[in-house]
Amino acid sequence: MMAPPPQAPVTVVISTLDRPHQLGRCLNALLAGKVRPMGVVVVDQDTSSASERAVEQARRRGLDVTHLRQPRWGLSASQNAGVRAARTPVIAIVDDDCVPDEHWVEVVAAAFGSAPPSLLLTGRVLPLPAEGDRVLALSVRDSTGRSEWTRPPMPWHLGTGGNFAVTRDAFLAVGGNDERLGTGTPGRGSNDLDLFHRLVLSGATARYEPDLLVRHERATVAEFESRLGSYGYGMGAMLGIWLWRGDLRALVVLAAWLRMRVRLAYRRRSRAAVLEEVRVLAGTVAGLGYGLRSHWMRARHA
Repeated sequence: MMAPPPQAPVTVVISTLDRPHQLGRCLNALLAGKVRPMGVVVVDQDTSSASERAVEQARRRGLDVTHLRQPRWGLSASQNAGVRAARTPVIAIVDDDCVPDEHWVEVVAAAFGSAPPSLLLTGRVLPLPAEGDRVLALSVRDSTGRSEWTRPPMPWHLGTGGNFAVTRDAFLAVGGNDERLGTGTPGRGSNDLDLFHRLVLSGATARYEPDLLVRHERATVAEFESRLGSYGYGMGAMLGIWLWRGDLRALVVLAAWLRMRVRLAYRRRSRAAVLEEVRVLAGTVAGLGYGLRSHWMRARHA
């Protein structure tokens, strides 16, 4: 009988909602890793028991999984709850519709074994093969070059919230995710970019490591189109909140974001591309208003 793979002092946090198949696939990938995490926390917002069955199957195969019910809606609240429940110094976060590479946990452990005092580690995201009407790749990050930052770059350069690792202490010290942002909240998105920005401002070194690889499920055309406005809205909401915090870098980021979207529309030079970018920019303007209002409403309530 073969000995189980070695373990690393890493807790993997996975937030899930009504995607038991994808969750099971993600857990199976962790089981197949060359190094397994010391623990996994699945934060479940589903009202059915389907995700629990996927967790039980992973447990029977030797993965130490904690199943945590999270009644509060939203990805940010789920990730915050998962990190608080973790008991290792290093946290690795992956989306439930992603498949971690077999070396994923091993790469995290190696990076934090020789890390600076505070490290934010992000990595590559490649698409899974097309399946049925799921043909469009989302959130692709395919650069094979390593990068490191000690001061905040443009937020979209740092990485994505579906594939990153950080120390538990650093995550909690900056207050975790802003629960006004992210999927399932009125802010719709950009909780990851906001978190990364605050981590670097607090003194963390951000590192993009291409060996930290996950593969992401593709989207249908309808899903892709529905996310265009939300993508821009989340960016605007984040920048509105930064402005209320007194972080004037929001103006620099907003100007760069607007230039990038206009440039993308010009390069593609099609009516469809222009309409897509118009939806993103309209979402950005609406989100900016939400970010400003939400901070004012929070201050008024306090």
